[in-house]
Amino acid sequence: MRAKFSLGKFAFEYSFILVGSLLYAISTVLFVFPSGLVLGGTNGIAVILNGIFHQTPGTFSVILNASLILLAFIVLGRDMATKTLVGSLLTTVFIGAFERVFVLGVPIIENSYISAVVGGGIIAVASAIMFFVDSSSGGTDIIALIVKKFSNIKIGRALLITDVLIVIVGGLLSGLSIFIPSVIGLVIKTLGIDVVILLIKSAIGGASAAAARKES
Repeated sequence: MRAKFSLGKFAFEYSFILVGSLLYAISTVLFVFPSGLVLGGTNGIAVILNGIFHQTPGTFSVILNASLILLAFIVLGRDMATKTLVGSLLTTVFIGAFERVFVLGVPIIENSYISAVVGGGIIAVASAIMFFVDSSSGGTDIIALIVKKFSNIKIGRALLITDVLIVIVGGLLSGLSIFIPSVIGLVIKTLGIDVVILLIKSAIGGASAAAARKES
């Protein structure tokens, strides 16, 4: 039986996807790409490929995301895959737009360790917001959603498993000056996701309980 459409639920979920995509793109363009950090995901692969083929990271992200979105529709089902498609498209569009708006000659934060902490932290918040409504920014987040679907592994830890190899390869190709901050950023990003999801659940649960008490 088809579930009844709820405009309120639709607006709630897609507003989360919009905000999450915007934050993810801002962090990627302002902190990750300029410092050459590899925090996993298709953006991490894009940074690696950019160093080899000298194309913009955004171009590689589009190609990689399209392939994984197809996998999402096959494995995750239409509802979750559609939300992930929207999250991926929004993130990709925002990244492409911000790459043109913020043409940076040098990173905003020259210290790559600080960039990794700030960038990883913002991406953790952005990803958690989207994961909370069963969406994602696409890329290896899709693989993490698949792992979560068929196991009891928390989404942040699932993402750590899928991204760690990308960070190792990218870091080793770039040298220790990129490898170490990239590992720090990856840890902050993946472990932070689970913490932020718990905070969101707690905040929404508390608000619902307060509303229920008020009605009674």
